[in-house]
Amino acid sequence: MSQIDDDVLWQMKPHTEAKHEILKNYLHRWFPILSTVSGRVVYIDGFAGPGVYSNGEEGSPLIALRAAKDHILKPHFRTEMVFIFIESIKKRARFLKSVLEEKFPELPEKIVYDVISAEFEPTINTLLDGLEKDGSQLAPTFAFIDPFGFTGFPLYLLQRLLKHEKSEVLITFMAGFIKRFTDELREDALDKLFGTEEWRKIRDYEGAKEQPLLELYEKQLKNECDSIEYVKSFEMIGKDNKIIYYMVFGTGHWAGLREMKEAMWSVDKRGTFSFSDRLGRNQKFLTDYQPDEHWVRGAAKKVYDQFQGETVSVEEVEKYVVVETEYVFRKSILRYIEIKTPERINEVVGRKRRGRFPPGCIITFNKLQGLKAFFP
Repeated sequence: MSQIDDDVLWQMKPHTEAKHEILKNYLHRWFPILSTVSGRVVYIDGFAGPGVYSNGEEGSPLIALRAAKDHILKPHFRTEMVFIFIESIKKRARFLKSVLEEKFPELPEKIVYDVISAEFEPTINTLLDGLEKDGSQLAPTFAFIDPFGFTGFPLYLLQRLLKHEKSEVLITFMAGFIKRFTDELREDALDKLFGTEEWRKIRDYEGAKEQPLLELYEKQLKNECDSIEYVKSFEMIGKDNKIIYYMVFGTGHWAGLREMKEAMWSVDKRGTFSFSDRLGRNQKFLTDYQPDEHWVRGAAKKVYDQFQGETVSVEEVEKYVVVETEYVFRKSILRYIEIKTPERINEVVGRKRRGRFPPGCIITFNKLQGLKAFFP
């Protein structure tokens, strides 16, 4: 490993560790899923950094390669995995190369990577220009865009990248940083970030601006990027109890949303999709001392309210929970309805035992009125 310069490495903060936990958990789900539908997948790390932190903790490039290595060694895994690590600061890019060579002296032949010392925007434009010239499609791609600020990844670039089928993105959206720099000097940069001038209305708001900025950015991703239909964000809060940034995930398939919600849920089991540096990775809440699925009643009520009087498959229930609610899907949601309020379920077809909801089973919900409709 090359000698460390003071400005190459920096200390890992608790919210960074949480962010990497989300990334790792998602990639362990994403790689095996995409490998069943494509012979090649691409991982792009847009602001890759040096690969490690000052105390030796591993950064996103190493996390991604380890996740790939774990899966490619499994039987019947034949997908080629291409990793593109982009880092504009040359000394950090050189350091990253040395770290990868040391940590991964030998990789399976199906895993290939390249470290590119250049700016993210022109690098991706060149890649996409080449594909368009050849009339080729980008392989299913996951882009991790993790900048220190809000420049270098304009919306038009995401439009180009995310018009390709099965492309997904996880972006560090620095809302806490952006709200301090909405003056006239940054107007052009923010116009490019959002792909619209609508953000200018937000700077005149009284009170917190982070949430309106996030909502506008989420809207722009969904409206302007062809492959993005679902967006989910995770809030990172600093020790001063102020928002630092949001992790913004975009995907074209609800199954991708399902897996990302699971990855985020693993970091915040309360289901608030939030992490605070004040409490750290070992944060404990009252909910941690309740049964594991203390939130099931709330999810069960939403499911019943949605489907009362209807006949639906368990898969339809799952999709509703994933897409339309703040919860992850567990079959205990349906078991709660059947066991606690059996009058709400008329019939379940396609199972052998009560309390079980296997794939393909069909559930008919009764519609209750008056006092009977009260959900305990």
